[in-house]
Amino acid sequence: MKIIFIHGINQQNFDAQSFEHHWSDVFNIGLEKNNLDITSKDINLEFPFYGDILTTRKMKNAVHLNTMNPNWAFFEKLPKLKERNKEKIQKALEIPLLPHYDESQKYSLKRKFFLLSQLAKDHVLKEMVILLNHFPNLHESLVQKFISEAYLYWYDTTFKKEIHARIISCFEKGEKHIVVAHSLGTVIAYNVLHELSKDYPIERFITLASPLPFNVVQRHIVSPIQRPEALHGDWYNFYSRDDYLTTFPMTAPRFNLSPKVENHLITTFADKPHEIIGYLQHPHVIRSIFEQTNYLKQNLKNTVNF
Repeated sequence: MKIIFIHGINQQNFDAQSFEHHWSDVFNIGLEKNNLDITSKDINLEFPFYGDILTTRKMKNAVHLNTMNPNWAFFEKLPKLKERNKEKIQKALEIPLLPHYDESQKYSLKRKFFLLSQLAKDHVLKEMVILLNHFPNLHESLVQKFISEAYLYWYDTTFKKEIHARIISCFEKGEKHIVVAHSLGTVIAYNVLHELSKDYPIERFITLASPLPFNVVQRHIVSPIQRPEALHGDWYNFYSRDDYLTTFPMTAPRFNLSPKVENHLITTFADKPHEIIGYLQHPHVIRSIFEQTNYLKQNLKNTVNF
């Protein structure tokens, strides 16, 4: 069994090795907190990395997810709160625990005020994205201006082929696979799976924070949405109530599939609602992966209830 993890945009601060370490760390937190392990020699993890392809073209995305966060610049004027750039980068890579696991996050007064500000921001951005969904031409022009990685993937055939080649190289004919994809990686994974035959059986397709339901994305994939031939098992889709980039579940009539996509609304981080750190450690996501591997521990103890 192979579990293949496919990332989205804005991974240029990683290389292939550091990316694998970061995602593995997030995944391992979820395993540990749910009393699961992955010691079997019959399970292989694959982390294909393509973030450097954009860098080789001397391009970058103009917008990062934290661009949307409120900027409390006046706090930075206080000497005690100043940080060096290296410290900021290190802090950004630290992996916080979801509130499911960390009782200390429930909640100081300071933390409550912070979360209220983040939730208000999420609500405003979600309303804006819902509005944009009705104007796909405007939506696409914004993608072109600010998210060059997605725009190149839609329109540059060579760029798209390079990405697909790296991911497809992880699949083995006759081997069983679970595909776990995040953000733009769900669009890429959907297209890649349509390039694979039944000789590459996909036991489960798991999409996290997927933009597939957006009208602007629907323009650039095979329509109507179809189950890939290689997908033998279920399609599970996880989206967060706080994530303004995954506003819509995958439901009929756009996703009129049989069997239907299993949509699961979860909670991630109010201040980082779209990032992989909130999705890949979530107990629902962890269990959706491991109930397919048949390597769940027997007689689980102290398992998180959800």
